[in-house]
Amino acid sequence: DDLPNFSGPPSEDVERFLKSIKNITKANDESKNYEILEIVRGKLTQSAGLWFDNNESSFKKWSDFETAFRNRYFPTTIINKKFDKLKQRTQSQDEPITSYCDDIINLCREIDSNMSEQVIIQHLMSGINPEFKRQLSRRESCMNTLNEFLKHAKIEQDLYDTFEKSG
Repeated sequence: DDLPNFSGPPSEDVERFLKSIKNITKANDESKNYEILEIVRGKLTQSAGLWFDNNESSFKKWSDFETAFRNRYFPTTIINKKFDKLKQRTQSQDEPITSYCDDIINLCREIDSNMSEQVIIQHLMSGINPEFKRQLSRRESCMNTLNEFLKHAKIEQDLYDTFEKSG
């Protein structure tokens, strides 16, 4: 009952609709659970419901639906604004590494739900605190996943907080 309906006009919040579906169904990129798509179909009304019915056979997994849905309903101007925000986003001096990373990862996923972890790591590195960037650059070859990157970034943050701030 907490799920909003989506009918398709430009004023509707595509991102909010997708996030609410993901939160309630725990859908991820590889989810092949047809019940999730049935739940989605139940929440799509008017032209959005018709669009789903016409394209349902191409939705083999959650990411197929999510990509097609974004392409259809997400305003391209918003994507451009989010990309500009991503390019300009830097970690502020007193911002914890975890909140910076969460924000960048969220922006990357909103721009392209299929963006690779390597590309996301590049975006993270481009705006990260220069102190951390130098240290993390030394480990770049062994950070192939977001989890590895986040682990090393958190270590750098903790070391910085312990030794730099107290000194």
